[in-house]
Amino acid sequence: MKKIQHVLSVLFLAAFMASCNQEMDIDKGQGYLTLQVNSIVSTHTPDVTRAAAPEDYDAKKLHVEIRDAAGVVVMSTDDYASDEAFQGNILLNAGIYTVVAHSAHWDGSASGFDTPYYYGSTTIDINAGTLVKATVTCTQANVKITVNYGPTFVQLFKSAVTTITSSLTDIVPLQFVMNETVISGYIPVGDFDMQLAVENKKGGSFSMERRFTEVQARDHYILNIKLADEGYLGDPANGGVKVEVDETTNTYTYTLLLPEKSSVSLATANANAWSTFAYLEGSLVSKSSVFQSERLTFRWRKQGDEAWNEMANGELAIDASDNVTATLRGLTPNTAYEYCLCYVEEDNVITGNIVNFTTELQIPLYNGGFEYWWADGNVDYPTEEGTSYWDTSNPGGASFGGSNTTETKEVVHGGSKAAKLESKYIVIKFAAASMYTGSFGNLVGTSGAKLNWGVPFTARPTALKGWMQYAPVKIAESGNQGYSSSAPAEAPGRGEPDVCGMYCALLSESLVVDNTNMSTFPDWETDSRVIAYGALPTEESVSTNGQWKEVNIPLIYRDLTRKPTHLLVVFSSSKYGDYFHGGKGSILYVDDFSFEYGDYPTVK
Repeated sequence: MKKIQHVLSVLFLAAFMASCNQEMDIDKGQGYLTLQVNSIVSTHTPDVTRAAAPEDYDAKKLHVEIRDAAGVVVMSTDDYASDEAFQGNILLNAGIYTVVAHSAHWDGSASGFDTPYYYGSTTIDINAGTLVKATVTCTQANVKITVNYGPTFVQLFKSAVTTITSSLTDIVPLQFVMNETVISGYIPVGDFDMQLAVENKKGGSFSMERRFTEVQARDHYILNIKLADEGYLGDPANGGVKVEVDETTNTYTYTLLLPEKSSVSLATANANAWSTFAYLEGSLVSKSSVFQSERLTFRWRKQGDEAWNEMANGELAIDASDNVTATLRGLTPNTAYEYCLCYVEEDNVITGNIVNFTTELQIPLYNGGFEYWWADGNVDYPTEEGTSYWDTSNPGGASFGGSNTTETKEVVHGGSKAAKLESKYIVIKFAAASMYTGSFGNLVGTSGAKLNWGVPFTARPTALKGWMQYAPVKIAESGNQGYSSSAPAEAPGRGEPDVCGMYCALLSESLVVDNTNMSTFPDWETDSRVIAYGALPTEESVSTNGQWKEVNIPLIYRDLTRKPTHLLVVFSSSKYGDYFHGGKGSILYVDDFSFEYGDYPTVK
């Protein structure tokens, strides 16, 4: 292999010169130094500088200085070859000296093209009456990098850029552009990264990276970017890169062999299947350098079908870790499917493993039309006898004033019945009417209650919808029949119309709340047991002026992967009834409520 670094030799001769015009003083310990610097051999002179080196930088021009034992420069020059003072005999006092020679006018601390930097030094001992001979060898003190693009590679690809980034700070990266950059670059000594970015003639792009470590001065890294034969990726032990090392010249040749066709290994992950859509996921286990992301797709079909369906590539997302995701919509509930991640070329289809999944069942809201009722004494329940699903605040107030949540046949949206919730003042306390999925626990004191919130439920609807009528009454102007100073600041004040409450939550477990202890209520925004939550906005919780109003409450999911175990739906004639605050006589009618299972869940 041709030797590529340049060696600069500086020869120093110290001798008694009897024929000299000037005589040394032996008693004072003086002597002569005769200095010879050999010329620099370089492959070419600098013609382009793209970093911190001066525009007139010439690595052949040497700065030479002589320093005494104290480090004081006793003599120096910025151009040894043309400085006559260094061409004759130099008279020096006897002693220890350091002679330093390096490329002049720049310290080699930045990157650049055609900017080699040479350096060398030696120590000499000048003794009176003694001949001293010394040699300083200047060698390349930075790192040389050459990038070559093979002719077939140049012919088949539209563009390519190799970027060299030093691990040192404040070093401008070097960019070797195919068909433009034909000279070598130089960087200070230190580890560096190479990134190759390639675009094919069809507009597809890909990149590859490699880190180079244990980099030393005088190293020359030759990076050959070539197109390999189909299927050949170089030495697998070196990541598909052929490596040649010439230790005698510190030359490291890395040949990156890019195959003409792709070699891709794919993995398909389990799907996160809802009722009408599924989140698909896969990954690239490995890929060749000519990989084109636009050739990726997910194929899917119903189990038992022969033909595959194929998603458009634009529906896929690929992250920096080569994870591939997509959302497949328009599926049939409770149906078995299979899918896989694929890479499709004209005559070459690479398929990942096939994964089965089944869409979820769309579980309806039981008795959402409130057609079923039964009574246990004077306590009304909005459910079939013997069925535990809906419960009300009736058990807590029935012994005092009867049920305040009842069926109605007079104000109905659909079917023959609806639910009527009326806020009342029962003996000693204001009592909002409430209806919820769960069960009544027990009384707390004379006016409170513990409630078991939630019924078993494993589906993932996207919204709760239905119909409401609301006739609010103003909060009491005086007294405490519906007014509580402990109500939140956003609650309506004295003389202001009441507001109703309506919300739905998907939970990871059932909840037990005590309406005399507000700390037992969940924080719907932060509680980890809440998978999804939605509530009727306050601005819609107002009078409907005797008309039925459609309600649509999106469920906002905090987690798209966890499945719920329980469902909570709550209706209240007075939103702040838990604080015993509301308008006595406020009436809320609800009817024809159901779940919507859409293709687009709302995400927090």
